[in-house]
Amino acid sequence: MVNKVIHRTARAAALALALSTVTAGTVQAQEVYVHGGTLGAGIGAAYSLNSWAGVHAEFEGFGLSHSFDVNENQYDGHLKLLQGGLYLDVFPFRASGFRLTAGALINDDTLTAHAVPNSQGNYKIGDDYVPAVGDAPSATATLPRVMPYIGIGYGHKPVSKGFGMTFDLGVAFGRPHTAYSIPAIYSMFTTQANIDQQEQYINDKVQRFKAYPVVQVGVSYRF
Repeated sequence: MVNKVIHRTARAAALALALSTVTAGTVQAQEVYVHGGTLGAGIGAAYSLNSWAGVHAEFEGFGLSHSFDVNENQYDGHLKLLQGGLYLDVFPFRASGFRLTAGALINDDTLTAHAVPNSQGNYKIGDDYVPAVGDAPSATATLPRVMPYIGIGYGHKPVSKGFGMTFDLGVAFGRPHTAYSIPAIYSMFTTQANIDQQEQYINDKVQRFKAYPVVQVGVSYRF
C-alpha cells in the first residue's frame, strides 16, 4: 500500500511538470523545498505556470503514539501518517508571495489501537466489563485515500532565485473509516449488542475528525 502511495505521488508530480510545460511553453522557474508540521516532515517541488499561478507536489509523513479513552476504556494507539499531495497555487497580488492553494492529499494514514485492561484487569465492552483473558480488543481508523484540500500560504512564487520560506495553513476534508475487532473468546462474557455498541462509541469519537488541520513551515531553494 505504501508503494502505491509513492507511485501515485510520483505520477502526480510528473503530471504537474507536464502541465506546467504545456501551459507555459517552458518551465519558468523550479523550486525544491523541505517542510514540516501537522502532516509530518517531507520534501516537495514547485513549478511555475506563469507569474500568478503554479503547482507544487510533495511527499511527507511521521508516526506518533497516543493514548485515548473511549467509554471508560483506555486504548494505546499509534498514528501513522504517510501521504503525498498535488496542489494548484494562485497568487492574487503581484508584489506578494501570498497565495491561495487548492488540491488533494493522497493518503496512507492509519490509526491502530489496542485496549488496555483497567486496574481490576477488565476491559469495558459496551455496558459490560469482561476479564482480560485473551488478546486485547483492537480498533483501526483510516482516512480516505484522497482528501480535498483548501488553504492559504506563502512562498513558491517565481520572484528570484535562491533560498526562501514557505508556509501553509489550511484544512483537508474526509470522513474516517473505523473498524473494531475483538477475539472470539470475549463473546463468552458479553453480547453482540455490547460489541456493536462499543464499535459505535469508537466510530463516534473518530468521526469528530472530518476536517484535518494543516500547518506546514519550510525552507525552499529556487533555481
